[in-house]
Amino acid sequence: MQTLATSATYSAPSAARFWRWLAAAAVFGCILLNYWWNACPANGQNMGQVSAQYPTLLTPAGWAFSIWGLIFLALAVYAVWQLLPAQRQNPLPDAVAAPVTVASLAAGLWVVGFSYELIALCTVLMLTTLAALVLGYGRARHLVLAGSSPHPSSWPLSLFLGWISVATVINVTIALRELGWTTPANVSILLSVVLLAVVLLLGLALAFRFRDAVYPLVLAWGLLGIWAARRAAVPELSWLALAEAVLLALGAGLVLARSLRPPRRSS
Repeated sequence: MQTLATSATYSAPSAARFWRWLAAAAVFGCILLNYWWNACPANGQNMGQVSAQYPTLLTPAGWAFSIWGLIFLALAVYAVWQLLPAQRQNPLPDAVAAPVTVASLAAGLWVVGFSYELIALCTVLMLTTLAALVLGYGRARHLVLAGSSPHPSSWPLSLFLGWISVATVINVTIALRELGWTTPANVSILLSVVLLAVVLLLGLALAFRFRDAVYPLVLAWGLLGIWAARRAAVPELSWLALAEAVLLALGAGLVLARSLRPPRRSS
């Protein structure tokens, strides 16, 4: 990743550099906490074991959660990249440092809360993570589209926000059930269909609004996991998830094709 033509117009102040270091510390802290809490859970339950106690119609198959490896790798690379001397005059890391810090801290604390099954607290932390990522993602994509930073510099946020978007739907569903809000099976399926439609529309809207092919692909991955998890028990829901995953993948492909198309020459 290299900055574009911003060196003549932007110089990061010392306070902003402090936030960059804080963001890097928060990212690596989140990664280490996730690894440690799954490898050596304090209460004897890793994330998979706790999640199995709270099944929902929209919980993806277990293999879908492997995307966390890619997300953490991307965040780690970003955390190091934004501290490099060559990026001191890139405005993007300064614009997203605070949201990345908040999102990473909240995501790390979520792991602790979920392992102790503190569902209400986890919902607050998940919504905090989502809000911070929405803010950071919007800032990052605006700078990228303005030519102030290269496209890959925003990909880690696209990955992170994409999966947190899926996780938030699941977390809120679990929280509502824990609060005693239950519905008949057919109503639950209908509500799940509505939520899947929201995910589809959100993915396509952000893809075309911000010319981002990464975000919809992450959503498609999550929907593919839902299809795999529910195709036997709830086939109508699972095939809808698969159809939406295909639409999101096609949307991402269209966005990518447009971005690779050479600009038209003025006559």
